[in-house]
Amino acid sequence: MTRAKKLVRTLIDDVEGGFQITLETDDGQIMRVQATEEQLEDLADEIEGALSDDDEDDATANAEEVTTEEQPS
Repeated sequence: MTRAKKLVRTLIDDVEGGFQITLETDDGQIMRVQATEEQLEDLADEIEGALSDDDEDDATANAEEVTTEEQPS
């Protein structure tokens, strides 16, 4: 299996029939895909969900740190 490349730049342009998404990786490779408005909305929902999951994980970790701290006697 090939190693995952790091994303270094993204662009989204309006084009006839939808949008063109351009992704550039750390090795300079550029990939362009076309997407409909619905597909772009689905992608935005996926990104939002991933980011909110990270926020929830951070909040849970912070709550656990607070509850496991020793209390002064």
